[in-house]
Amino acid sequence: MKKILIILLFAYVSNLSAQPIISDKGHPEHIVAGAVIGAGVSYLVYKKTDNKLKAWLIGAASAAALGYLKESVDPKWFGGVKSNKDFGYTALGGIIGAGIVITLKKRKAKATPNIMAAFKNSPIQ
Repeated sequence: MKKILIILLFAYVSNLSAQPIISDKGHPEHIVAGAVIGAGVSYLVYKKTDNKLKAWLIGAASAAALGYLKESVDPKWFGGVKSNKDFGYTALGGIIGAGIVITLKKRKAKATPNIMAAFKNSPIQ
């Protein structure tokens, strides 16, 4: 509980920006954000469907959709400028990040234990 209060106090006291800029143009940030979104969504979809192509497509499309949404509301909410390059870099990051599903192995169905076989030769009957 103390750690949470310290973090909240630090966030309140410090001047945090909603969009920290590491580079001048901001392209690496967009690629990383797209990769994180694409990887997370594609992993969750793959766990649910066990279909790599579907997971990759949905992961990349979700990163592109969120990148477009962010660039659409940027001038109104954040006082920024709508940039097609930023959208492209976010979509590229989503395509790269969604590729995580290519490296995953197919899930094997868990074998259900046979309870009756475990107690078949038991002295208690």
